[in-house]
Amino acid sequence: MRRSRGTALVLAGMSGIGAACGGGGTTNPPPPPPPPPPAPVIAMATPSGNAQSAPTGSVLPNPLRVIVTRSGTAVSGQAVSWAITPTGGGVNPASTTTGGDGIAATTVTLPPVATTSTITATAPGVTGSPVSFTAISTGAGGTATVSVINFSFDPDDFQIRQGGTVTFLWGTGSGPHTVTPVAPNTIPVIPGDPATRSAPFMFDVVFPSTGTYRYFCRVHGAPDFGMHGTVRVVQ
Repeated sequence: MRRSRGTALVLAGMSGIGAACGGGGTTNPPPPPPPPPPAPVIAMATPSGNAQSAPTGSVLPNPLRVIVTRSGTAVSGQAVSWAITPTGGGVNPASTTTGGDGIAATTVTLPPVATTSTITATAPGVTGSPVSFTAISTGAGGTATVSVINFSFDPDDFQIRQGGTVTFLWGTGSGPHTVTPVAPNTIPVIPGDPATRSAPFMFDVVFPSTGTYRYFCRVHGAPDFGMHGTVRVVQ
């Protein structure tokens, strides 16, 4: 059978379409990008210096230490900042970087009141940050200062010797606040309670007897939550 010229052209065109659609191979999608490297991790080093105790106002005998690693390998040059609460204590240095072993460290000066302090090591963007340490300052003193700030007392739980004096000092811009005793105690109490006071203001309270003295701010707390505190008077 003879094909007409028109039929031959149609068949040739269809053959070209088929070659364009299925011939010549396929294009594979690009490979997915590699996964990001694992994030660094911060943790207490060994030894860490955690849970030490020393007399009030003294320097802890051992430094606090953290380690930063990535997949088990030490990370050097990582910035770590340190802070302590309550106020009155100190850390030196407050800003460090990890060394070749991945370690960063600081020394701690305890506050001048018998209390439990919290020290934090913060590394932005690092898993496990911040790392929290505790330290106990022992031996109640005869004087103490409580900072009245928005919205807490600092320190909010500490010891003082019988007959000692506690100064309540409003921080800059702080207020209005009260210092109101929790019954049956009648101290510590702000002059003019329930009237509030704003900074600048301060007053002293003498604690003549041993015991636990709880107090709160009428504006921002209650005996058991919010802005409240405790003075523990010992012999």
